[in-house]
Amino acid sequence: MSRSLGIQAGRVCPECGREESVPIVWGMPSGDLFELAERGLVALGGCLLDPAGNPEWACGACGLSWGREGDPTADEQALADLLGVGWPDVVRVLGAGWRREDHGGNDGLQWFVSGEPAQLAVGVEAGRFVLARPLVDWGPRQDVVPPDGHRFTREDLQWFSSEVARAAEAIVSRRRRSFRWCATCRRPAAPEEFDRSEGMCASCLAVCERFDE
Repeated sequence: MSRSLGIQAGRVCPECGREESVPIVWGMPSGDLFELAERGLVALGGCLLDPAGNPEWACGACGLSWGREGDPTADEQALADLLGVGWPDVVRVLGAGWRREDHGGNDGLQWFVSGEPAQLAVGVEAGRFVLARPLVDWGPRQDVVPPDGHRFTREDLQWFSSEVARAAEAIVSRRRRSFRWCATCRRPAAPEEFDRSEGMCASCLAVCERFDE
């Protein structure tokens, strides 16, 4: 499967409001898929495919089959609502994969980040927004927009989308150049999550330290 298995973060069931949905697999299932279904990591949809499209998610709490792969998560829909535009407009200009980031500051903005590791941040308030690099420290003393932040309005996103997209790509490119490669898990890590002396990311280092105790 190309999609992630198990409970889908941010996929809030429209029927019961629970975040317990797993992806539905359609078609003739293999033995491996039966095992995944028994473990509650996927749901089996059957072999009959609807030409109009089949639901992509199954709620483990209420059993509802719902949604499509491109539907926004709860955080993504919240971002679109705060910007005052439709979700397709957000995807077209800023991309998908947004999740809320509560940094505890007092800048008056609601912050979201995208990418793994986080590569772009957007802070939104009343139809205006700031594009910036994800902050290394989202601590309680953070009360200013990062120095490389670019300020825009909702109208900019709608009518000058290429300018907004260029600013976002410039931030993402600089952020990616700062990533370090973890030789243990073989994945990129943000500089603030990488231990240079050990040559590994913070997650791998924590595992090694537990084994050394």
